[in-house]
Amino acid sequence: MLTAAAPLVELRLPANGQLLFLARLVAEDIAGSAEFTLDEVADLRLAVEEAVAAQARRADDGAVLECSFRCSGRMTVTVATTSSWAFPPGPDEVGWHILRAVTDSLDAWTEPAPGADGWRLCVEFAMEPFPEEP
Repeated sequence: MLTAAAPLVELRLPANGQLLFLARLVAEDIAGSAEFTLDEVADLRLAVEEAVAAQARRADDGAVLECSFRCSGRMTVTVATTSSWAFPPGPDEVGWHILRAVTDSLDAWTEPAPGADGWRLCVEFAMEPFPEEP
């Protein structure tokens, strides 16, 4: 569960695919500054890449991809965008299975888009660092 003290980093970028690597770089930098190992950072990069790609495919033309990163012992990433398509990524997609395999928790939901027609699609996952060996 997130605490109020967990620092929040937010990134907003066009959902057109050309700048999506920035979300991966932000996640990598935050995890690298925390207690994540190189293998865990690699898993996190893969998870962020899958989540942002899935959301970018669903986004309406001109939509913004909103990524938020919280790290307080565990890394929680939320990726959201607006779409006329009411279905977020789910178990019928290969990317979902990749996300499920490399994360500790995974959820997706749809909510009405604020101030516009359509939907806000959200994907959220969390990863915890492996326990240190004695």
